[in-house]
Order: sequence, then C-alpha cells, then structure tokens
Amino acid sequence: MHNNGVLTARYLIDKLCRLMSPDLPLTIEPKRLARKGEIVAGQYAIDEMQRLGGLLHDQSGQVTFRLEFTHDDEKKTSFIMGNIHAVVNIVCQRCLGPMPFTIDNQIYLGIIREQDDEYELPDGCEPLIASDESVNLASLIEDEVILALPIVTMHDEKECNATELLTEINSTKKESPFAVLKTLAEKSDK
Repeated sequence: MHNNGVLTARYLIDKLCRLMSPDLPLTIEPKRLARKGEIVAGQYAIDEMQRLGGLLHDQSGQVTFRLEFTHDDEKKTSFIMGNIHAVVNIVCQRCLGPMPFTIDNQIYLGIIREQDDEYELPDGCEPLIASDESVNLASLIEDEVILALPIVTMHDEKECNATELLTEINSTKKESPFAVLKTLAEKSDK
C-alpha cells in the first residue's frame, strides 16, 4: 500500500471511496425493505471479501451495487432486483497472470423460507433462502460476484504471455517413452 513512505494513488482512491460511501448496514431485512419499497446502494472493497479474494489474482478494486426491494401484488413474496458492477483481476489458466474481467450483472432474487418454495418463483428469479428475517448484506453481494465469475479463464492466445512458450513446447518432436523399450526388443530379437 505504501511505496517508500509515499501513498499510492490506488490506495488513496480506495480509501476515498470508502469515506464517500454512506455506512451500509451489516444485515438487512428484505421483507421489511420490500414492504417499504426501499433501495440500498453502495460499494464494498474487494479486499474486504475473503471468499472472493481467494478466487482472484489480487484483491484490488470495488464492487458497486444497487438493490431495489419489492413484493408481488399479494405481498406474499418479496423480491430483490438490481445490479452489481466490478472490475476484478482473475487468474489466466494458461499463464497464471492477471486478467481483467468486468462484472456487470443483473440481480433478480425471490426471498423464500425453504428450498421447496423455489418452485413458486417466477421464471428467471433465483431463490434466496432466508429462514430468519435478516440477511448479511456483504455476504449477499459477495455471493453474487462469485456466481458471476467465469469457470475457466484464459487470455486470448494473442494476448497471453504463455502462448509463445506453449507453441514452442508443442512443436518440439518428443520421443515416445516406449521407444527405448522398442529398441531393446529389437536388440534382443537379433
């Protein structure tokens, strides 16, 4: 974070963003927020999300989100709709270097008490099981970011540092490990 006693620009920007965003609640009550038609928006630093950090090349950046809480006409089911945005550095599986990846996902969650209730949700609505009234907001956002990450990540071949090395390795003719056995078998037949 410090570079020979000098604060880096990224460190200052991250700190400033944290100071500028309003304090976010630790937990939220989605059903209560839906009854009132509330909106919760803010951002979290990626370095504060431990599960997510282990999946990334580094923990720099911010996750920005906006969540709108609503309910159906009968007020039986509460919903969370909104979006998350972040630019993260994921690991290229070819060169193991950093690879910027933009997350810009829509969120559409239906609050249910048990897994069996998920069949009552509208098409395209993902279930969020909340058996008690409160939900950890940071964990909810972290879960959504983790779900947005790709399973396999690689740079385009032209951009990847490992492409030249892999081409060289693959182009070298390798002798079969059984070639020695073949030579020994031929010698013993003579």
